[in-house]
Amino acid sequence: MPATLRGLPAKPAVLASVAAMVPAEPTEDPVAALNEVLSEVLDVVADVKQAHRKVPENHALHAELDQLRVDLVGWAGVLMDEDDVLGVSALGAIPSTAGRTPPNRWPGDAADDDVRRVLGDHLRDLARRLDAAVAAQDDSGPASVLEEIAHGVERHLGALQA
Repeated sequence: MPATLRGLPAKPAVLASVAAMVPAEPTEDPVAALNEVLSEVLDVVADVKQAHRKVPENHALHAELDQLRVDLVGWAGVLMDEDDVLGVSALGAIPSTAGRTPPNRWPGDAADDDVRRVLGDHLRDLARRLDAAVAAQDDSGPASVLEEIAHGVERHLGALQA
């Protein structure tokens, strides 16, 4: 069976480069944990943009994708602001959106259920990373921001399952 990245066939070189960017085990370093969440948020933004182009505007899912994208972009900004407060540059630790090549999750038409499943999986990954990042924080500032984002992720997971 070929290697996969979130269920999609991938070349070994692609898998290796992605694996090198994202640690297998959550880090206990609060800043690194914050940036792992930011990196995951940027990955979800790319998936949502791709899904947005595939889902017809007259589908209810399209409106949820609109709101999810707004929230993700806002969360990315808040996380970058937290990095600034901590005195680090997020882009020094992770690749920007321009430096990422997202997989083509839906090469043809995409059924709403497929979009819901893929984005739901990705949001669950983000939720796990948020939990680990909250546990790594030693300051209430970043932890409260991460918890707020986690609540938003849970709301969107519920909306995607509806």
